Amino acid sequence: MKILDMNKTVSQLVAEYPEVKQIMADLGFKDITSPAALMFMGKVMTIPKGSAIKGIPMEQIVSAFEEAGFQVINIPGRESDYRSGVNEDRNTKLKELILRLNQGEDLERVRADFVREFERVSVHDIVKAEQGLIDDGMPVEEVQCLCDLHSALFHGKTEAELWMEEEKLSRETSDYQVAEGHPVDILRKENKALEQILDEALTAVYAEDVSILVNKLHVLRKINILYSKKESILMPMLLHHGITGPNDVMWGVDDEIKAEVARLDQSLTAENFSTEKMAAETVLKRMKEMIYKEENIFFPLCLEHLTEEEWIDAYRDLPEMGTVFIDEAPIWPHGKEVLDARRGNDQDPLTGGFLHFPGGKLNMAQLNGLFKVLPIDITFIDEEDINRFFTNEGRVFSRPLSALDRSTYECHPERVKPMVKKLLDDFKSGERDSMEVWTPNEDHPVRVLYMAVRDEGGNYLGAAELVEDFTSVKERFGSLSR
Repeated sequence: MKILDMNKTVSQLVAEYPEVKQIMADLGFKDITSPAALMFMGKVMTIPKGSAIKGIPMEQIVSAFEEAGFQVINIPGRESDYRSGVNEDRNTKLKELILRLNQGEDLERVRADFVREFERVSVHDIVKAEQGLIDDGMPVEEVQCLCDLHSALFHGKTEAELWMEEEKLSRETSDYQVAEGHPVDILRKENKALEQILDEALTAVYAEDVSILVNKLHVLRKINILYSKKESILMPMLLHHGITGPNDVMWGVDDEIKAEVARLDQSLTAENFSTEKMAAETVLKRMKEMIYKEENIFFPLCLEHLTEEEWIDAYRDLPEMGTVFIDEAPIWPHGKEVLDARRGNDQDPLTGGFLHFPGGKLNMAQLNGLFKVLPIDITFIDEEDINRFFTNEGRVFSRPLSALDRSTYECHPERVKPMVKKLLDDFKSGERDSMEVWTPNEDHPVRVLYMAVRDEGGNYLGAAELVEDFTSVKERFGSLSR
């Protein structure tokens, strides 16, 4: 029996059944005959996605494969097939393995059972297992604590690594490929540079060279920026596709790593090295482990689910935070071409009539110019909690354009969402009209002011976030006092 799984990528299906290529070409998927297209897009494209893009009905596709002797499973819209019980059984077994780790069972014993149970494990299985634990009531914090352990459990067993093994055997490539300058290519280059710094830092730990270690920790403080690229650009896009695991689990681990690196950077000295050595080694290894999880779980997950338009948006937004551990990001020719075309098609928003306000009138050019000179970043969230507008001239916090028209909750880690919801609910009910927060950094004070926006009748229209950097004000008053 030839089983055609619609959840698999086109590349996987062609590798499994070479005749799939000709069947799809006959159906109208002409791009599949191009080796380059099959190598790149085939890694991220499924037949249902291709059906939607090409406008070829799924019924026609399923019929063609059934006529060719295939049994087609996981067809969108069909709730069950004969494999569903098998898939659920795999998911249940994976959850049981992770729970055993959580209960303190020896990792190697659990790993041995895992190897006996599974010939391979997919990215979907990993994410489903995590999501299943959360859905069953396990607190996100506990699943987060499992992250390092179950990642070690899955080493060598993800789809991405199996892709690499298959491609090495066929001598086509030693890695899953994306185009030069593609967002994943840029982030992988960042990870490669980061890994070199981590190796140097770990060498310093083992050699007890505190001066080099302190220097490396200071450089590693920039991990905040690199993790923010993942958290503020890619994770919200995955969440929009219903993939919640990375936001729920990985973001929390990122926060723990950032906090520990910052603590060690501020406190590590030659005098306390003996007591902090283990903490330094642990956080450096956790950062290497995060690279593994990004390369083998997170990036493949993004490549499978994100659309081409979303990758173009990600490419547009990545420069917002600049490069981190690499000197310069390569250009993605396709992304640049699309963005140039977008700019050429955009109508000039700075022309036309006046906007009339109670205190006067401004045309669009004047209003836009006014926003640009205000020493403050403004974000507006509408009454349905959707990000609708921002100015980012102060650039205190990164604000990728891809966050617009998305739920504000998609842009926050799981631990922060309840606080955001409580504040917005208080604004809507009228229990409060504002809240002021200051960053806990005396040398770099930043004020964040949240305010409810209401019409003349007191009806709630949305919320504004006003962010202002007071560093220059502090320096000014400090110089006057001296």
